[in-house]
Amino acid sequence: MHKWLLNGRAFFLAGFTIALASCTTAIPESNSTVIERDLKFAIADVRDMRAEFRNIFCSRLTIEVNCSDILLRLPDEPIEDNYRLQSDVNSGAASMLAARYRIAFVPGLFAGCIVPTILPFIDVVDKLRSDGFDARILSVEARASSEHNGDLIAHQLLTANPDSRPWIIFGYSKGLPDILEALIRNPAMGRNIAAVVSYAGAVGGSMLADDTSNVAAHLLDYVPLPGCDIGDGSSIHSLRRDVRQVWWKVNHKRLNVQFFSLVATAQPHRVSLLLRNSFAKLSKFAPQNDGQLVAEDAIVPGGALLGFINADHWAMAMPLSKQLPIAGAMFIDDLPRADLVMASIQVISLHTSHK
Repeated sequence: MHKWLLNGRAFFLAGFTIALASCTTAIPESNSTVIERDLKFAIADVRDMRAEFRNIFCSRLTIEVNCSDILLRLPDEPIEDNYRLQSDVNSGAASMLAARYRIAFVPGLFAGCIVPTILPFIDVVDKLRSDGFDARILSVEARASSEHNGDLIAHQLLTANPDSRPWIIFGYSKGLPDILEALIRNPAMGRNIAAVVSYAGAVGGSMLADDTSNVAAHLLDYVPLPGCDIGDGSSIHSLRRDVRQVWWKVNHKRLNVQFFSLVATAQPHRVSLLLRNSFAKLSKFAPQNDGQLVAEDAIVPGGALLGFINADHWAMAMPLSKQLPIAGAMFIDDLPRADLVMASIQVISLHTSHK
């Protein structure tokens, strides 16, 4: 009984924390410093690889799974039948890809707070390791600035055991800005990186972070939370759209790695209960959003676009319905995350100079 009470209390605190972080009283008008981008413009600025990713991802799924329910096809997606697919990167050749790349994941804001065992990509890392990959979740501080976390990321990659295999790094949510800071602050790190994937990554920030009137959300930088050190008060601020997009304008020419984007754009029936409020508010400005980010803010300018996933922000990275079974019905996260990651690796293997 005591253990159940502790787990129940932890879940209540987690839900309360998440709800505060997701509740915005309003979304302010964009200010003049923001580099304005709508989804059409964002897609026009990238290499469109959606058709190739669709062919590879859908081929990985069992016949019982309807790929179109997972991978959304927006009206402008090209149809490409003669995509380039090498036999050694087909769905059955995980061992060959494992011999070619190491895989790292960077979690986002508040990862590991309240319930330390709940981290983005835990289930994916387990699957990749079973397939022979050197796969790991990099350690970052859940409420630290992107500059601080960038240094932590660089230290872990630069001090890893010597290995000829380059890294493919997946940045989830705020994890993507943390990776960007790592690349700028530690240029040597980029020499052994084959690609960086914005995996529902906040490259352009989040409208939710722009709302300075939402005191509750901004207090999360300071409120004591089990499993998390109190940060420096800048984690929410670092996700403001003006901060992130101006950062990109100033620094992007110094980035020397290839970027790929996998974007979450949930349909309403695929949004978990605790994200429905923020999803509805974002939908007033951008129908394509995941409850935390609008689609165009998850697309790396000048990179390659892999696809739009019918999932909310949490479902992209965590099976919360299984990790918190006492409230599993609150989450909609039946998503083949490992297949999304593997299909990304397969496409990247065809389009990077690191072989």
